[in-house]
Amino acid sequence: MKFSWKIFFSTVLITLGLFSVGGYLLIRAFFQFSYGREVINAGEENQMLQYSFAAAWNTTVQSADSLEVQAEQAARAMSEQMSGNRVRIRLSDSEKRVLYDSTQAGPDTGLLSQVEPGKQGHMLRRNGEGYELQTASVIELDEGFLYLESIRDISGLFSERDAQYHIYMRWLFWVLLAQSICCYVLAIWLMGPLRRLSRTTRRIAQGNLAVRVKVSSRDELGALAADFNDMADHLEQQFQELNDMTARQEEFIGSFAHELKTPLTAMIGYADMLRAQEMSQEERFQAANYIFKEGKRLEALSFKLLDLLVVRQQELKRHPVDACWLAKEVQGTLQPALKGQGLLLKVNVEEVMLSLEPDLMKTVLMNLIDNGRKAMDGSPGVLYLLGRREEKGFSYYVRDMGKGIPEPELKHITDAFYMVDKSRSRQQGGAGLGLSICAEIVSRHGGLMTLKSTVGKGTVVRVFIPVNDERAVGGLE
Repeated sequence: MKFSWKIFFSTVLITLGLFSVGGYLLIRAFFQFSYGREVINAGEENQMLQYSFAAAWNTTVQSADSLEVQAEQAARAMSEQMSGNRVRIRLSDSEKRVLYDSTQAGPDTGLLSQVEPGKQGHMLRRNGEGYELQTASVIELDEGFLYLESIRDISGLFSERDAQYHIYMRWLFWVLLAQSICCYVLAIWLMGPLRRLSRTTRRIAQGNLAVRVKVSSRDELGALAADFNDMADHLEQQFQELNDMTARQEEFIGSFAHELKTPLTAMIGYADMLRAQEMSQEERFQAANYIFKEGKRLEALSFKLLDLLVVRQQELKRHPVDACWLAKEVQGTLQPALKGQGLLLKVNVEEVMLSLEPDLMKTVLMNLIDNGRKAMDGSPGVLYLLGRREEKGFSYYVRDMGKGIPEPELKHITDAFYMVDKSRSRQQGGAGLGLSICAEIVSRHGGLMTLKSTVGKGTVVRVFIPVNDERAVGGLE
């Protein structure tokens, strides 16, 4: 059963139960109140009949007559005095023998046994289709006492109660009908957001990750729709990241296969020539030299890939390192090679203590400076290695005056095997893995590597290293 129908039926049933019980109790309370009032009226009527009977007894009764005759004479006199009212009474002696009866109520059913002098008793009697209230009391005389029973017809009270029940049932029917219509419309309206959410869920399950639920309220359902949209945003983002990762993996495999194919094809070709053909000493040397160089390049490629895997898997062992000392170490290592190409490396780094893995961070700086050297394309010039404190951390800057990188290429520059100028990079011994390794090392330190470049003017690489504890970044004493 749908949730909207559950709401509808439960609301209707609860309303039916509450109104039925409440209406029954209300009508019953009114009836009990009216019945109690009739009992009081019947008692007062019986009391008035006692006074009337006593007055008639004193004025009409002859002492010579029997008790039966005296009672009948007094009862008739009382009836004449109360002309216009049809009095229904029954007189009985102390032995409960009927002396006079105009009630047509049948024999005594034990009511007289409950009556004592000065007290009254009453009982409800069914008379055919109607109801009667029988009230009894004791009349004390000189000769003894008599039982006086009076009958009051209260059939109208029961008829009124039954009419009230019928009216209430008709009223309850129309109320339930109106309430059912309202509940149905309300259930459809309240379940609208959930139906939209269900449709959106099915569309997302079918692959449409861009669809979202319209948030039309600020209640719990609106909050649920907003949370669902946030979840869908995260799912779409993660799905896009998975697609990008898959694409990068495919591109990585394709690039790796391409990097292997070219040298291997050449090496196989030269090896086949050496094996199958007669060649001069010089030709054999050239073939063997080419095989050697390509083999060394494949060896370097394998070492680069190994470095990338090791960086991703190994646990960093950080140590307090002076940022300026690390820069001087890099300068001392690279300065001879740079001078041989007419390049000068200028270093200006603040003396700041950082928590680093020094060997890996040294690899980063050396790779970035070496890329700057390659970008200078053998032309004399200046390379810069700068370092300074920044908000929440420290940054190294490596700047060259080379040919620069086109804007569209910057977002792919740290992808494995990606090279802006593939032919020139291969000639310089590159495989497109250096920046990938640098980015991975910086990421393992919780940092960020960004590049800014202008074609024809050069490139600036920023390596930002965050520091959570401000005391960890400070000058040397």
